[in-house]
Amino acid sequence: MAGKPLAVYMGDDARNEYIYKYVSTANWDVADANSTDVMTTGDKYLDSGKMYVAKFNADGSGQWLELSISNPTVAGYAGYAFADQADVCVNTRLAADAVGATKMDRPEWCAVNPANGEIYFTLTNNSNRRVDPTGSSQLAPDSANPRAYTDMKGTSEQKGNPNGHLIRIKEAAAGSAATSFTWDLYALGAQSDADGSKVNLSNLTADQDFSSPDGLVFSPATGIMWIQTDDGAYTDVTNCMMLAALPGQVGDGAKKTLSYTKADGSTLAVDTYVGKTPTPSTLKRFLVGPKACEITGLCETPDGKAVFINIQHPGETTALADIADPAKYTSQWPSSAGYGAGKRPRSATIVITKNDGGKIGT
Repeated sequence: MAGKPLAVYMGDDARNEYIYKYVSTANWDVADANSTDVMTTGDKYLDSGKMYVAKFNADGSGQWLELSISNPTVAGYAGYAFADQADVCVNTRLAADAVGATKMDRPEWCAVNPANGEIYFTLTNNSNRRVDPTGSSQLAPDSANPRAYTDMKGTSEQKGNPNGHLIRIKEAAAGSAATSFTWDLYALGAQSDADGSKVNLSNLTADQDFSSPDGLVFSPATGIMWIQTDDGAYTDVTNCMMLAALPGQVGDGAKKTLSYTKADGSTLAVDTYVGKTPTPSTLKRFLVGPKACEITGLCETPDGKAVFINIQHPGETTALADIADPAKYTSQWPSSAGYGAGKRPRSATIVITKNDGGKIGT
């Protein structure tokens, strides 16, 4: 918005890491949208500003905690002696530890809903969530990361939060410069027949269930939110996929409480906030990729009539010992799609258009 600082949102794609926001010192000048010197324009907004990390509270509120050497909590952190602000910027994870931010389930892509300015983050999964955590790498479930369960893949147990979820944030009245927000979980990945009280909290059906959300893009042409998966947990049932969503808004759902029984017999109750249950018209599977691939990246033409999507590393689970034998490849895509059988699988970018020439998703 003109006259307001820019906010840049980001996630740290690792187990038990954080969601961040950078706020520029300079206010946005609409003339810079057409700058002929983009490097200088970038410097104007990115050379000076404040870095924040998110803390998600159990009541659905949240704070952006500043990561600054002038913050006594950062400067006096017993776990690491920060030398200066540059040290804070380099060792950002440690600074986030210092202020007590919320450790997340692999925050990866983020995108802003152009309809209302709310920010969505994919939380791909986390094998380190436990009702009874042991060691420094395991964490108990919390409001923003509420699930710790076992998901079977064949005879193998997948523990933690194998299927991931999406969280969304609504900034307070100050907008990009706000230091507080409200939040809820847009949707939680799960197999459709999973336990609705602890796993399939979004009541996903067989036409919309998914696992390990990763890529996330809003279409400027249609407002559709495209969700792409990078999954290994649900691939005994289906391959990585892309879903189309019309996502609603923060607070359109309800509070839910998950009740866990700990090893000592006590109860761990976790309150969370889950968005409105998706319907067939607000969330549906759009495409499914070849075996052992990741669906990632999306770009569309300005009119929304052609969408470009990357099919990354199909057949990646092929054993090195089987490289010489195409019959043993996990996938031969795109060769198996009509380009000559018996070929090594290749990553590729595909383009999708409608037969009637209309906008994708209409």
